[in-house]
Amino acid sequence: MKRRDLGLSDIISTLTVAVLFVVILMLVVFSVSSYQNATVRQSDHDNARAVLSYVATAVHGNGQGEVKPQDFEGNPGLSIADGDTGYEQRIYLHEGELLQEYGKAGAGIDPEHAMVIGKAREFDVSYINDDVLQIRTDLGTSYVNTVR
Repeated sequence: MKRRDLGLSDIISTLTVAVLFVVILMLVVFSVSSYQNATVRQSDHDNARAVLSYVATAVHGNGQGEVKPQDFEGNPGLSIADGDTGYEQRIYLHEGELLQEYGKAGAGIDPEHAMVIGKAREFDVSYINDDVLQIRTDLGTSYVNTVR
């Protein structure tokens, strides 16, 4: 058997394969990074949409009960009375989460048993006139007409 020396064509072939391997590896890393960014953005948008639309829908579907901004034990929130039953729906911000619970009007809140609507750092509810409620969070602002 003859021993063959590495020629120029063997070196070029090896370099070509190495370059193709590096390019494929870079494409995989870029694709993974892009996918991660897209899913984080989608999650953030889903959270914002859930928070704002849930509160707006709760206010709009309140029936004939009174809707009023309220402070629940130091947590900014919103009270939606359930007509003449003496119960209310409470939506409030507690430790970075927007929570919702249903209970006797005027009773204390129970964050451990409340339903999590979404994550938010800020929650401010106020009437901008007699019939329009402004719901402001760090995720955006919604306006709801409270007259039926």
